[in-house]
Amino acid sequence: MDALQGISASTGAALGPFQVMAAALPRPSSTKSTLVPAQELENLHHAAKTISDELAARASRTTGEAKEILEASSEIAQDSALLSTAESLINKGYGSAYAMWEASEVFSQLLIEAGGYLAERASDVGNIRDRIICVLSGVGYPEIPHLDQAFVLIARDLSPADTTDLKPGQVLAIVTEEGGPTSHTAIIARTLGIPAVVACKGVVEAAKKEEKAGSGIVGVDARGGVVTFNPSPELAAELAALTQSITARRSKKAIRGRSGYETTDGVTIPIYANIGRLADVDVAINAGADGVGLLRTELLYLDRQTPPTLEEQRDIYTQAFTPFAGKKVVIRTLDAGADKPMAFISFADEPNPALGVRGYRTIAINKELLTTQLEAIADATKTSGAEVWVMAPMITLPEEAENFVVLAKDFGIKSAGVMIEVPSAVLLADEITSVCDFVSIGTNDLGQYLHAADRESAALAHFNDPWQPALLNAVHRVASSGSANNCPVGVCGEAASDPTLAAVLMGLGVTSLSCNVSTLADVATALTSLSHLEMRKAAKAALRARNAEDAKNFAREHLHPLSALGL
Repeated sequence: MDALQGISASTGAALGPFQVMAAALPRPSSTKSTLVPAQELENLHHAAKTISDELAARASRTTGEAKEILEASSEIAQDSALLSTAESLINKGYGSAYAMWEASEVFSQLLIEAGGYLAERASDVGNIRDRIICVLSGVGYPEIPHLDQAFVLIARDLSPADTTDLKPGQVLAIVTEEGGPTSHTAIIARTLGIPAVVACKGVVEAAKKEEKAGSGIVGVDARGGVVTFNPSPELAAELAALTQSITARRSKKAIRGRSGYETTDGVTIPIYANIGRLADVDVAINAGADGVGLLRTELLYLDRQTPPTLEEQRDIYTQAFTPFAGKKVVIRTLDAGADKPMAFISFADEPNPALGVRGYRTIAINKELLTTQLEAIADATKTSGAEVWVMAPMITLPEEAENFVVLAKDFGIKSAGVMIEVPSAVLLADEITSVCDFVSIGTNDLGQYLHAADRESAALAHFNDPWQPALLNAVHRVASSGSANNCPVGVCGEAASDPTLAAVLMGLGVTSLSCNVSTLADVATALTSLSHLEMRKAAKAALRARNAEDAKNFAREHLHPLSALGL
């Protein structure tokens, strides 16, 4: 019985046969082409369009975050910077496949150096490159196997296009050697409700070794990130019982109280949804969300040559707010920057955009963007009937927070606050919470900034485990400051989508959670199965841990009802 340790990316468990995803394509030969450059150029653009159209078609068949990721991938396939680099190599006599490979290497490195959102796209470029080269070479892309029986999928890594084709009934679980807990593989696995373990070193080699030995059963306990080949009869029985418990639980919905979900000792916990487009609104309502804890507005601005007008924004916000009449909607102002470039904003070249002009820093020096957005939000609030709160991203200093709150209230917005996602904001949480009506913790960025670790780096994935004690202590510090200043503190990062961690966050003093719609039912089930006292004890235990694994294990010792539920 060989067990490997990875990082939990989507909770649950699985037991069954496994399949290893085919390896990536080898590097094409650098031998000069026998075709004229004009023919190679035509081949390149045909292949790029073919893949772009294919990814766009896949995007049209899905919704939510998976749709957004696929649409972005479709655009990368025909990115002018990527293709122009390949074209220059073709004009020097190289073949289109080699030129595409080399161009993708250059493009990926630039994205990695840019950091932030763009760094998150670097792994996607390699997959798009492979798909284009397959078309150029006339060979089939190594797709996910389609078998008559369900199986655990093991891979070096998966692209957004790979993961959005997964079917929960066909794939029992996902295990990847690379990636991190906030990677696209992790996000889509949670959306689909498929158990997933990422950053599991050695899993591909171990799986191939087991295949050669003629054995092919693996157990996956995604709660703790443990992958076991040839599990013992006892462990196999435990995992089988766990999967049955999960299936039974997911057929039921947690019961809401009058004003939110309630713990077993009567404490009300609002559970909100994170949404990024109008299509997510109905899904959030049907999932039982108490409202919206994070309404992203970037999609209004991306891929535009000019900013959306006041009228355009007012219309979109009204459509998003109105279905939540009588409920809370927290909308985040434009989270733009050199890592999320906008054609109508002039950005200076920055050596490290992840630490550069982004979020509030961008809109503060492009004030018309901010004032137009706030005016549109205020206008939409008046007619929607929703309780709209507005917050600014990437706040660093109390002065920034105070300036934003004053400006928002000048437009008639009653509740204004900020995102806490950089270490300085944690250290100055007392001052920030004293000038805000509320704050919301973005655990994704806060985790990577606290540990100086890119959240898309497989080598650094353990630093971005949301169970890291430094992150838990940061949340506790902010929550304590909020309590002292009568300032509500929410969490809207990926950490709130982990049912067990959600309970610990509440125990740390957080007053509300906002999670992915796909995980809302699991989070609600967890919180309504526990007492608030149990959550506080679990949080206290987790804070004493020296590493992420111990934090989770210490916490679970006080959260026994979750084990019976398969959480």
